[in-house]
Amino acid sequence: MLESRIAVPHVIAFLRQSFCAALLCGAVFWGAAPAGAVSLTQAQITDVLGGELRVGERNAGLPLWPIYAKDSQDGTKPELLGYVFESIDFEPTRGFSGKPLNLLVAITPEGRFLTVHLLDHKEPLFRSEKGTALLEAFAQQYPGITPQHNIQIYDYHAKTRITDTDAALHGVQGGTVSVKAINNSLVQSALAVARAHAHALQTGHDMGADGLVAGADANDATVRSLDWEQLLSRHMVEETQFTRGQIEAAFANTRAAGNDPLAASQPDEIALRLHVALVSLPIVGRNLLDEEGWRLLSANRRQGQALWVGESGPLYKMAYERQRLSLDMPFVLRQDGKELSLRRMAYDKKIAMPNYPEQVTAHFLIVDEATPLDLSKPFELSLKYGRRFGPFPQSVVLNEFALPYKFVGWRSALSQWIDQPWAAAWQDRALEIAVLLLGLAVLTLGLAQQTWLSAKPRRLALFRRAYLVFTVVFIGWMAQGQLSIVNLTAALEALLAGDGLGFFLGDPMTVLLWLYVGMTLLVWGRGTFCGWLCPFGALQELLSDAAKFLGWQHKRLKTRLDARLKWLKYAVLALVLGSALVGSLWPEWAMNHTWLELVPEVEPFKTAISLYFVRDWPFVLWAMVCLTLSVVVYRGYCRYICPLGAALAGLNVLQRWGWIARRAECGTPCQTCRHRCDYQAIAPSGEVDYAECFQCLECVEIHQSDQHCLPLIQTRKGRVVPIRLLSEEGV
Repeated sequence: MLESRIAVPHVIAFLRQSFCAALLCGAVFWGAAPAGAVSLTQAQITDVLGGELRVGERNAGLPLWPIYAKDSQDGTKPELLGYVFESIDFEPTRGFSGKPLNLLVAITPEGRFLTVHLLDHKEPLFRSEKGTALLEAFAQQYPGITPQHNIQIYDYHAKTRITDTDAALHGVQGGTVSVKAINNSLVQSALAVARAHAHALQTGHDMGADGLVAGADANDATVRSLDWEQLLSRHMVEETQFTRGQIEAAFANTRAAGNDPLAASQPDEIALRLHVALVSLPIVGRNLLDEEGWRLLSANRRQGQALWVGESGPLYKMAYERQRLSLDMPFVLRQDGKELSLRRMAYDKKIAMPNYPEQVTAHFLIVDEATPLDLSKPFELSLKYGRRFGPFPQSVVLNEFALPYKFVGWRSALSQWIDQPWAAAWQDRALEIAVLLLGLAVLTLGLAQQTWLSAKPRRLALFRRAYLVFTVVFIGWMAQGQLSIVNLTAALEALLAGDGLGFFLGDPMTVLLWLYVGMTLLVWGRGTFCGWLCPFGALQELLSDAAKFLGWQHKRLKTRLDARLKWLKYAVLALVLGSALVGSLWPEWAMNHTWLELVPEVEPFKTAISLYFVRDWPFVLWAMVCLTLSVVVYRGYCRYICPLGAALAGLNVLQRWGWIARRAECGTPCQTCRHRCDYQAIAPSGEVDYAECFQCLECVEIHQSDQHCLPLIQTRKGRVVPIRLLSEEGV
């Protein structure tokens, strides 16, 4: 009889996991067909622009249209104002939904935004007319900004402030990932068009002429626009300084000592300031140089590396050789104790970038390919400083006071990494990331020491309640770290489209939580997320506890009814994934059946957590119904409806260890754990169904309590205690 009891949960678990596996495999198979993109026509673009501008003929080589002022009355040629294009044609940036946003963008020939209109999006928080208006209002801040601006996105209450070099924009409540996707799409697509325009000017083409190609070569990789201060703060440009006293001290034992008359009276004055950069790195070179300069550098250095040194300060360009002697090669480059050959590249154009110091002499140093520079090892760059004493020159190497400039291979990788659009989000949210990692470390320690944690009921209760509050308040409402079924559908659609999952990196909270959930799924199963890290689940449990404190007891369903209702969430999961697949396979049909976009709204997380219940009333009503259900039936939404919980339960097959201790007496004769389990995740046999376990640790507490566990009670009293069957209510 015991064997048959144990077999039933295994069969159910097998069926559940097979169902989810088949569902996901079917999603991959049927979603393989690509969806076509539809571009606007000339007339449609004119309508979007409101008829204020005249749209020319589409460029034959690039998907953009020239725009002109309205025809003049005197018959003169209309003025070319710029170009208009769809951002998805140049930078199909994926938002929170995993689907690209599309904007109609008009820019001047110099790259300044003229107007921006949101054409299409599938962002789950903003599907309503009101939500779309919020994203449109965010995009309307960009006219007047250029891709070279230092753009910062602040709280949604902030005021828009735009200067010549900086732009402070207001965000959208609960839409951090969405607005950053819009920003990246606008900036990167505008850069691509601006580079094409620059290439057209240099090659004599007209941007409106037929046959123009993008003009991008191997050195035209898209990089993020950074200003001078950002290059310095990220150590892509290193700075060192020399005082008059330091330079004079270097000549102390030479004939040229004392040639600087100000060294004695102003020894601490900065006489020379050097800035050094590995300009051959695209992220550095493309920000320091214009298009012509970058191509010139690339042609000169070929496959080798190049350094840029900028000199400024009172002694950077002296007319008197007794104070500063002009040298053909004033720099020495060493690596592994060997001197590398350098040659100078002639470059007479001014380096123009935001906040760059004006009075600077620039040196471009090409490393000879015969003595290559290995970026995987440190190197040193030192300055040779010369003075003339009578007819005899005297020079010293100022490497005691310079950096010397050191650059290791990992910094090269780091500089490329830090250039990614999402990197700024991780830097800006460093404090939140630190708090989250600390919280995850505390949870890991608590679960690893579950026996100690649950040895005292009060200790476990305090820890659990405190952590649930942390999950709701910090992870959910403050850090916006609510994981969602939308994350899974977005990942699925991106992979089916042949794209990567890099768009997730714009939301560090989501990335870190998914990594943690993925790892703990192997150890403890789905309960780590559903029981501890889901803000909406934590909110349900806290409300249930509050109702219990006020005297309301939640209803425990019959075992058979509970088991049947738990299958409902898998049907909901199938419906959500199916709606996503239909949208991918038949996009035109889906556009005419907008109710498909409402299917993921079965998940009330966005309303209750991401938008703080500030949303259209049908969504708020549904969220309140789900919370009320959790008071009537303990965490009813999580157990019976949640599609994300269904997906994790289906993946619970990855969990390899039965971490909840069991005894031979569990199930027969002792049924205490089963009847005390509010999640009804323990079978009559005493076996734990880990796919339905929320890891509350209450059964772990009972297992080691000589006040509740029957075998321990018998041992404590030294005799067999008559078994009094607990109430069969709920069986």
